[in-house]
Amino acid sequence: MKRFVAAITATLAAAIAAGAEAPSTPAGTAVTLPAPLPPREAGARYGQALGVALICYGLRTTPALERLPSQYTGDARTEFDSESEKVLAAWREAGSCKKAGGPNACRLVHAWSCRAALNEIGPEGAILPGLVEQKTP
Repeated sequence: MKRFVAAITATLAAAIAAGAEAPSTPAGTAVTLPAPLPPREAGARYGQALGVALICYGLRTTPALERLPSQYTGDARTEFDSESEKVLAAWREAGSCKKAGGPNACRLVHAWSCRAALNEIGPEGAILPGLVEQKTP
């Protein structure tokens, strides 16, 4: 759990340091990807979105997620893939609840992580908007 919290904290610190603001996107409109982020940051957001799909009830990935890796080639793609694997592994570990202090702690970690992800990569995300969205019935 400590590694997961550290990974989430590092991701949040990087987002705060970047100071990025996303434009407002009306619900139901197509989301286009902004100018490419550095490969490490984009890879982290890609892994985060895949983790959201595994853990967060009511959220799913969007077609924008599928287009994200194609923006990087060569060494940049290697860096992108490496970071996305690390972040996804942290989400998988958190999902297993092996290191949680009990079911309530695990549930809180999931809720906080999902809320943070929605704020960062959701339809009106502050870092890379449009990678995840609410599932529709």
